[in-house]
Amino acid sequence: MKKVVLMGVPHHNNLGDNAIAFAEKEFIKEVLPEYNYYEISEETIDKCVYKVIDYIDQDSLIFLHGGGNFGDEYLYVEDGRRKVIELFPENTIILFPQTMFFSETKQGKEELEKSKKIYSKHRKLILLARESVSYELMKKEFPNNKVIQTPDIVTYLSKSDNETKREGLLFILRNDVERVTTDEQTEYVEKIAKKYFSKIDYKDIARGAPILAKDREQKLDEMFSRCRHAQLIITDRLHGMIFAAITSTPCIALKSYNHKITSSKDNFKHLGYIRYIEDVKDVEEQIKYLLNTKFEPYDNEFAKKRFIKVIKEEIKIEWGRHKIYCCN
Repeated sequence: MKKVVLMGVPHHNNLGDNAIAFAEKEFIKEVLPEYNYYEISEETIDKCVYKVIDYIDQDSLIFLHGGGNFGDEYLYVEDGRRKVIELFPENTIILFPQTMFFSETKQGKEELEKSKKIYSKHRKLILLARESVSYELMKKEFPNNKVIQTPDIVTYLSKSDNETKREGLLFILRNDVERVTTDEQTEYVEKIAKKYFSKIDYKDIARGAPILAKDREQKLDEMFSRCRHAQLIITDRLHGMIFAAITSTPCIALKSYNHKITSSKDNFKHLGYIRYIEDVKDVEEQIKYLLNTKFEPYDNEFAKKRFIKVIKEEIKIEWGRHKIYCCN
């Protein structure tokens, strides 16, 4: 039986990355019939990729985990991808949707050149960009590779429940190096929010114990339930915005330090309940709009069509139901 291998799956505590891994597996389960499924974690890729090299046939499909780590900020992840691409020159390799961000520093430019040299030699490498800025960058820097624009793979999921009673506001805010909202700006948003909500909840989706594969779905279900119970989400995280989208939860997205949100917001322009603001002074106007407007629930068909098209047209594989065997 043919094999499909997902490389670089995280076990850390970031629920956004874990949602990506979960959606990647769900996608593979649905669209790749008669393939055995295996995954290798981000943390063990250095050792495991050499151990499994003799078990991966030329007709095995390899997927690389998506997200926002295609660049020099998370170099250990990029190094793992480079190894896989070098070790399997004859296999079709698909990079799940990524945001590309190599810094303009000396190191960033050097690391980009390293990746360009390795990626360009692989004639069956397909790069998926999850927003327009990364799409243009990938086309420019990797002209020898096929580059396709899609949404983030988490949009493939649908986690709405119109029966759930909603109450209060949920903040999903960063507390790391990617944070750009100042303490004063956050305090201003909180002050405005208290005028409209008696219940305010806070959740950092990248804090807590590492998440193992066996616990991934449960942890995500808990988070999706939390989103479904909120009347409104305010977030500066891309996956805060995406979690809101797939649970049909009205959302105000604040700008991030790079183009993760500013460019990705175009994927949700058909969803009236996802609102993006550059200036926190606009938050009250958007709160009033979202609380007083009815919206259609989330429909993931737009995302499913995009990803199925990649399989059918680029890899020439028909899709359907199939059994899947998981080896973590």
